[in-house]
Parts: sequence; structure tokens; C-alpha cells
Amino acid sequence: MKILIANLGSTSFKYRLFELPADTGVLEGEHELARGGVERIGGQESRVYASLEHPDAEATQIETIQPIPDHGAALEAAIEQLTAERGPLSSLTDVAAIGFKAVHGGRVRGVVKVDDTVLSAMGEMADVAPAHNPPYVTAMQQLAERFPDVPLVAAFETDFHTTIPDRNSRYAVPKEWLEKHLVRRWGFHGASHRFVAERLLASMSQRPLRSVQCHLGGSSSICWTRDGQSVGTSMGMSPQSGVPQNNRS
Repeated sequence: MKILIANLGSTSFKYRLFELPADTGVLEGEHELARGGVERIGGQESRVYASLEHPDAEATQIETIQPIPDHGAALEAAIEQLTAERGPLSSLTDVAAIGFKAVHGGRVRGVVKVDDTVLSAMGEMADVAPAHNPPYVTAMQQLAERFPDVPLVAAFETDFHTTIPDRNSRYAVPKEWLEKHLVRRWGFHGASHRFVAERLLASMSQRPLRSVQCHLGGSSSICWTRDGQSVGTSMGMSPQSGVPQNNRS
């Protein structure tokens, strides 16, 4: 069973293709068939790269510099790589499911199957996540067209921060703003902060274990945790907020 995982950043796209044991359907004993992506999306010198396995040939390494105007073009480049003569997919029907690391779905959190309700929720939060939600919605719709019988699943970054207490997540604004307009501190980079928190718990015996974690890159955030659970974060209602970042402040 082949699972395609997609991760869209504000100017990047990454993917990995896994072969999972058919009898378990979980990422245990999985085999990576491909990984690749595009950097500097939106420019004339985007970097397109991939490492592709093929059952009857040695792994193929690809790296080119070419114009990739948007995330849609990045997705098409990835599909072309995966289905090429020396690619790991003989056809698009080989893919059993597609997973996304999604950013902001408002009240939609956790791991969910992508449907019209999820896409609508992401669209409603596009104004506060302008660098992420629009390309994600477009990518999901585009992949749904290219893979019409394949389930799409989204894991939202905000889910890790559901443990933040109200005193840390609420703003000093009327309660009505929270109920009607979802004005609260949602927190992002959940997959990254969860990974670090779980590794710290596994490697350190101190309890309670308090930590400050930094996700640094084109987008950056700080998260503080207690015993592996998020209790505060620098990003607020929007991933555009918090510490100064590459193209937001």
C-alpha cells in the first residue's frame, strides 16, 4: 500500500512516498520509495529535487533549477517525477491515500478526512493564514481531481496546542469575538513541536519536564511545554504573528 505525504510551506513543497505493509496500514516497517520537493516557489529559479526508487533500477537523483510559479505547478512537477519511466509509480492508481500537514482549520483540528466541510473551514481562515491556507486548499482540490478515488487526510498543526490553558490562549477582548470570529491563540508548527516534546520526554527523566522549543526557518515560532504538552506559544490567531519571520512580522 503506497501513501503519499504532502507538506506545503509558504514558498516550498515537499513530499514523501511510502510503501506500507498491507496488513498493518501504519507507519511501522514502512519503506520510503521517494522524497522530493520544490524550493523558492514563485520565482524564476526554483529548485526542483527528488530521490526516486524503482524496483528494477537504481535510485534516481533529480535536481533542476526552473521556473515554478505556484504550488499547483509544484504539484504537477512532483506527479511527473513519481510517474516517470524510472519513477516508483506505474500509474496514479497505485496511491492508496494522500496525507497533508495542514495549517489552520479553525475549529477543525486533529486528523480528519478532507471533504467540503474541511475545505470550507480552511477557506474561512484564509485571511489569517494567507501564506498557507489558499495554496493548501488549491492543492487539495487539484489532487482530488488527479486522484479522484483516493482519500485525502489532513493533520492540522493546531491540534498539538489544544492543551494550552484558557488563561494563555485567550486575548483581552470580548468573549463574543472568540465565539463568532475565533479570536484566540491557536498555535502552529504543531508537528515540529510535538516531535521535540516527545523526544525530550523519552530522553530525560526529570518530571515535571518544562521546556522552551524553537522552530526556526522561513517561518518561526517558540513553544513552551510541560511534560510534553503545549502550554503556550508565540504564534497567536495567525501564523503571520509572533517572532519576526522571513516575510512576516
